[in-house]
Amino acid sequence: MIPAYALLAFGFLLILAELMSASLYLLFCGLGFLVAGGASFFVDMSWYIQLCLAVFITLTLTFTLKNPLKKTINKNEIKDDFLNESGVGEVKENMVYYKGTLWHFDNSLNLKNGDKVEILKTQGNKVILKG
Repeated sequence: MIPAYALLAFGFLLILAELMSASLYLLFCGLGFLVAGGASFFVDMSWYIQLCLAVFITLTLTFTLKNPLKKTINKNEIKDDFLNESGVGEVKENMVYYKGTLWHFDNSLNLKNGDKVEILKTQGNKVILKG
């Protein structure tokens, strides 16, 4: 029989290691060992049963909670093409100021400094303007 305190300590160590790895696997392993350690306080189990319980809890949590947790955590990721969205910019120094950057535009539009322009998308180092 593995002492319940040892199982609990190992579970906490795995959860602390998860804070550094951010993979979610160590979190579920740590929770499995915490449950097995908590159950060992109340039920006398052999080491084999303790480890099987920890593995069962780990696999159950991994298969049921990993994808929903990843979706929740990754909800606020920045898109790779956030510059290639439509929006409104302003003409400054004969260029369009848009999303913190000055962009070239078609000079045949006769725009003046301070004019607001609607941007359809960016392409290379230029913006494609509406109208």
